[in-house]
Amino acid sequence: MNVPLYILTFAHLILAAAGAAAAAAAAERVSLERQLLEEGIRSGRRTCRLYCRVGIGFHLQIHPDGRVNGSHEPNQLSVLELFAVSQGVIGIKGVYSNRFLAMNKRGRLHATEWFTEDCKFRERFQENSYNTYASVIHRNHRTGREWFVALNKRGKAKMGSSPRVKSQHVSTHFLPRVGLHDKTERGFTITDRSKERRKTPLPPPPPAAAKSAPPKASVHTGTAPRRTQVKYWPKYRFG
Repeated sequence: MNVPLYILTFAHLILAAAGAAAAAAAAERVSLERQLLEEGIRSGRRTCRLYCRVGIGFHLQIHPDGRVNGSHEPNQLSVLELFAVSQGVIGIKGVYSNRFLAMNKRGRLHATEWFTEDCKFRERFQENSYNTYASVIHRNHRTGREWFVALNKRGKAKMGSSPRVKSQHVSTHFLPRVGLHDKTERGFTITDRSKERRKTPLPPPPPAAAKSAPPKASVHTGTAPRRTQVKYWPKYRFG
């Protein structure tokens, strides 16, 4: 079946237009993210993504319907804005969802349209260059243990009231990533040669045991052996 030439030309034009539109949309998204980053730097607010290294690694994202979870691939919902409320206390807002991250009195994470006391989190810097975010007003009042923002190994939000959610656990560690348009994951592996097993040489065979001489036969005489009596005199006398 012969296809007319004008139909093929029209199909090629449609495909070229679709590719150009997709490239323009991607360029516009990258430029918008860069503009948000520059505006955040000028206004004192941080526009970034919060990367949690639990499991395969997830970016915290806030949905317009109020859901909070993690996504392995960075997207528009994972672009967050961190702004200071007071010393050590910040608020987290989704740029595209236009909602604030919050934690209710049961320790469940959700997103709200209005900024309330539930949206205040205490930011702490850990020794491994990661940050933790704990609720300011909600905690275990009996033990005083803080409730942290955390993700599980499947990317779902964990309950902050869970006893397993602690500041030492990897699920509560987040790394702010400023490069919004960089999707590639870079890493390296360090191999320690000193820990490699070395082949130990086989020990030399033990020398042949020398033949022990036969025990001498004891000769018994009729007389009993003499006992020598030894007397010890003190070297110094007192009195």
